[in-house]
Formats: sequence, structure tokens, C-alpha cells
Amino acid sequence: MENRWIKVATMLPPTIEVCGTRLFPFCLRHRVALSAIGSPALARDKEMTGADLVAAVRILSSRTIEDIRRPSSWKEAWWAAKLRRNQKALVEEASKLMIYFEAQSLWPRFWEKSAKPSQSTGTPWELVVVASLIRNGCTTEEAWTMPEAEAIWLHIAHVQANGSDVTVISDEEWDAMQRYLAEERIRKAAAASTETPNPRAN
Repeated sequence: MENRWIKVATMLPPTIEVCGTRLFPFCLRHRVALSAIGSPALARDKEMTGADLVAAVRILSSRTIEDIRRPSSWKEAWWAAKLRRNQKALVEEASKLMIYFEAQSLWPRFWEKSAKPSQSTGTPWELVVVASLIRNGCTTEEAWTMPEAEAIWLHIAHVQANGSDVTVISDEEWDAMQRYLAEERIRKAAAASTETPNPRAN
């Protein structure tokens, strides 16, 4: 069985706290809410400010849209002020958030296939996954709030069962491919270092 799936199926809820707050497992509702505010938590190339971090923590510690939209608490205001004036604390808390995401980055990996590009339906991929889960028996709330990696694995299993030509790469295949690519880089670097320029004609 695929080891990444085993990790997803047996993963315990995260115990990490960011800004003194316990975070829930990352789910599709969290992703959409973070995308809606352009959070640097998803766009790693953006600089993370204290206000950004507090907003991300609010979303990731909420289950419902109502929780996300609740008025700011004194605790959030305190952390925002602390992170604004203390760069070290900002880096420490942002690092915890990165660990939180990396521990849950267990999506299935797919083989790339050369084929005609498919026509986009215009439907966000998150909604496609949620609709797939609901169509196969999950409640709307379950589909939005189950851990994201679990939702993606279930969605892929559903589309495979319906005859879609999707192949998941096993850990062994992935490791072998990474070793091959590393060896290719070494060979190319060695070849480049031994190349000598053609002598110029005098």
C-alpha cells in the first residue's frame, strides 16, 4: 500500500500551537478562506507580517465560517502587537506554521502524461473535490472539514473507480525517480566540468 496514504489514514490531529492557539487539521475550508484573503500562508513567496500570521491562525483554528468572521479577541490583538515589534517572535511563530503545513503535505503524487490539454470547466478544483466527496456519501460539512490530504486521496480513489486514467506514484517509484534525476544532474555536471573550449584559430 502507498505509504503516504497510510500516513494520512493514521495521522493524529496536530498538537502544535501557533500564537498560543491550537490549530485544527488543514482542510479545504481553510484553504479557500486563506486564498480569499491572499494569505502568505499559501503563497510562500509573499512576506509574512504579524497581522498575516494572526489572520492565518484565526482561520486554521476555526471550523466554521462564523468562527472565522467572529470579532477579534484581546488575545489576537496582543499577539498582533507583539509580532509587530518583535521580529524574533514573528520568525519563531511563522516557523511553527510552516512545520504545521509540512507535516500534512501528503497528497498523492501522479505520473505526468503527455496528452491533449483538457478544457477547463471554470470550476475551482477545491469545489470539484468537495462535490466528489458529497456525491460519494460525505456530508457537506465532512467534505469541507476533513483533513485536506485525506479529501484528495478519497477524491482520487473515486475518480479511479469511475474509470479515470489517473495513476498514483508509489513511494518506491518516487524514490527511484529522484535517485535517477540526482544521478543525471551529477553526470551532466561532471561532463560540463571536463569540456574544454575549442582553441581559437590564430
